[in-house]
Amino acid sequence: MGGRAVTVGAKVGGGQSLGGGQCGGAVGLCPVLTLPVSAPHAAPSHRPTMQVSEDACAQLEDELLFCEDCRLYFRDACPQHGAPTFITDSPVPARAPSRALLSLPQGLLVKERPQGGLGVWSARPGLPRGCIFGPYQGEVVLEHGECTLFSWAVRENGSYFYIDASDDSKSSWMRYVACASTEEEHNLTVFQYRGRIYYRACQAIGAGAELLVWIGEEYARTLGLQLGAHFKYEFGEKELLLKMFQDLQAKPPEPAPAAPPYLCGNLASPRGHLRKAGPPAPALPLLEGTQNLVGLGRAQSRYWTFFGFQGDAYGRILDKTKIICKLCGVRLSYSGNTTNLRQHLIYKHRREYNQLVGAPDPPKGAPPPAAALGRTTRAVADFLVWDLMPLEVVEGEGFGQMLNALEPGYKPPAAAFLAHTLLRERYLQGQAKVTALARGLPHCALSLDLWLHSPGLSYLTLTLHYADDTFEACARVLCSRPVPEEPSPESLAGALAWAAEEWGVRESGAYTVGPHGPAARQAAAALGWQALPCVGQALGGATEAVLALPPIRSALERCRRLAAWALGGPGRAEEPLLRAQLKRLLRDGALWQSAHGLLHGLLEQAEALGGLGPEGEPALRPQDWAALQDAADVLKPLAVAASTFTKEPFAGLSLVKPVLTSLLYKHLAPGEWDSELARAAKGAAHRELSRHYAEPEVERALNLACALDPRFRSLDFLSPPDRAETLRLLTLEAARLAEAPGASPSPPPPPPKQPRQDSAIEYLLGDLCSVRGGAGAGSVQQRAEQESASFQTAGASSLGQEPLQWWKTHHTQYPLLARAARQLLCVPATAAPAAWLFGEAGQAVYKKRAALAPEHVDMLVFLHGNRAVL
Repeated sequence: MGGRAVTVGAKVGGGQSLGGGQCGGAVGLCPVLTLPVSAPHAAPSHRPTMQVSEDACAQLEDELLFCEDCRLYFRDACPQHGAPTFITDSPVPARAPSRALLSLPQGLLVKERPQGGLGVWSARPGLPRGCIFGPYQGEVVLEHGECTLFSWAVRENGSYFYIDASDDSKSSWMRYVACASTEEEHNLTVFQYRGRIYYRACQAIGAGAELLVWIGEEYARTLGLQLGAHFKYEFGEKELLLKMFQDLQAKPPEPAPAAPPYLCGNLASPRGHLRKAGPPAPALPLLEGTQNLVGLGRAQSRYWTFFGFQGDAYGRILDKTKIICKLCGVRLSYSGNTTNLRQHLIYKHRREYNQLVGAPDPPKGAPPPAAALGRTTRAVADFLVWDLMPLEVVEGEGFGQMLNALEPGYKPPAAAFLAHTLLRERYLQGQAKVTALARGLPHCALSLDLWLHSPGLSYLTLTLHYADDTFEACARVLCSRPVPEEPSPESLAGALAWAAEEWGVRESGAYTVGPHGPAARQAAAALGWQALPCVGQALGGATEAVLALPPIRSALERCRRLAAWALGGPGRAEEPLLRAQLKRLLRDGALWQSAHGLLHGLLEQAEALGGLGPEGEPALRPQDWAALQDAADVLKPLAVAASTFTKEPFAGLSLVKPVLTSLLYKHLAPGEWDSELARAAKGAAHRELSRHYAEPEVERALNLACALDPRFRSLDFLSPPDRAETLRLLTLEAARLAEAPGASPSPPPPPPKQPRQDSAIEYLLGDLCSVRGGAGAGSVQQRAEQESASFQTAGASSLGQEPLQWWKTHHTQYPLLARAARQLLCVPATAAPAAWLFGEAGQAVYKKRAALAPEHVDMLVFLHGNRAVL
């Protein structure tokens, strides 16, 4: 075996921490010691001058690490490149169910392999060459017979013990790393260090690459292989290495410590690294006549047992592109490797494949191989995402029975498996896709949906809003972060600042829509954004202000007591519609969204309710009915406003000011015939709505959005001074966006025709009047003014016109205003979809969110919110 000089550095302190990351610097050097230790994958060099016993060499190597850049061994830290990077596992309690999956480091995925079984993929931008994973965790096994497919051998003082990871509650994610099929495709090398097993990246591993481990020279020496100086570890000599292991298995035990009788097992399966030597495989049923098929010369792979080529009378291969299965006679394409052979055996001849690789036969009725379950498993994942269901649903007995009825033999995957494999892969891929989209947006807005998960735990879900190049309103859920139930300015500012940096929208963001109050305003102002209130919260606050008035609250309480009595005994409320109305009152009476509908229903049942009530107690009094009527009348315009926002294809910011103006100055204005209670109710609702939209900056944003909406561009609901100021701000905003860095230039209008130079009027007035179109004549500011004047004087569109669709048709007519329209008309009026805030759909969604485990909230809410585009 070719040797390489080993530079041994002095060990510093008590040893290197395996906590991950770079640590320390270059260490002081001891005198160079030359040992017969070859660098992994290195060509042989000169023979060492000093011979050391095998055990002494192995003991020394157990204390050394290898630098993939220098190609030299070192203690603790490489003198040139420092300490290696240890990728630590995610912390998991001991003996936790599915501990192996839960220990997966950030940026790695476990998912199904095309060949069958599970494997580990990288989702990081890049894993550097030389980084180290481990240690390999499992139970210590002392006897050969107790080893399984998940075992690695560890050498200690000339003898061996084994680390077995067959129990996923006592092992780590490294049990899922597959062995490479060929030496060329491997990117990890197994080695022993300080009595434990590690994997080292022998090359940089990019995003989307599968982690594949290989038994190289380093671990071969650990096993005590006597390979001799003639043996070279170079790519393409996999068969020779496997033959060495097979020869080793055949040797009788010797008194001296020998290598353990294990070899790299099913090289394509993540279920095993070592295969125990056993009795010869039983005879396998081959098709008659297949014994005449010609094998590939020097082929060592076990899979060739079942395959061969069509040959002539002299044993020469007729066609090397087609290979024949000896079990079924099927012809397969052959391209120089055994991938097709292995897959054919897995899918078509599972029993023979298991006998070949030493795996036990599956019991009768066992589920099909993992690769065959991909479609059903993905369907289960889709069900969880689309219906926003807790992952624990898949572990329910009824769910398993249902799937087994639909696909006999199928066993649903564990919740932890889905969370850390298929769903996590979708989540990371979706994040990358949304991040790339967000970073390329010129303008966007964020909505802040604050919702309660459980007592003491709330979440802030951030959603990105923008208008794409075709003027379609789009939304993408970004993240859900835990926050206090009453978030402080600091917590909101931290969440917004993190999202702005993480998703790259600090410069493109301009508006946030969410909770009303100083905390939201301060958080947005810290980023230079404008905080806008959610119209749903404003309407909800106005409704609750009306319901909180003492006469109305008292009348509703009497109605609830009456409903509880009527439904509490037989014969009290027999009429079906009445019973349904009373049940609805008890169920939804505390929800402001259903307040007007409940009041209207109670008033319709006034005659039936008037005769109800326990003996000796008066039924609803006349003043109660009057209070309910006044409340219903005042809440009606608020309910109509909520319905208007719900029915809009996209409830945008431009609709807020017209609706608000109509409510404040028409429907909530005191009427001549209003009762005292009605006046008080209108005043309470008026004050609450005005409070949400009192800031001048909010007023300006609402006015600008209306000025760009073709339905409201005349701004008739504004006073003349406010209208003039809004148009001035619109011109400035359009010019600013046109001159902003990265804005695509718009073609200037054609210059006016010029009179000839020698005309009389040019001679007389040329010095007084410039008619050439100087610096200001065709400026962006002037073009913005012209576009604004033309747009404002055009006829208003119908109220049913969707504003962004109008701009899709007319953006070439008003190119500068179109940029402003894309920025302002994509801003939503609500922090969550209007249908959620004003209808029963939102109640169902928030109940589902609250049922999710906290560790799954961000992933599932993201996947559910973006399910239509991922």
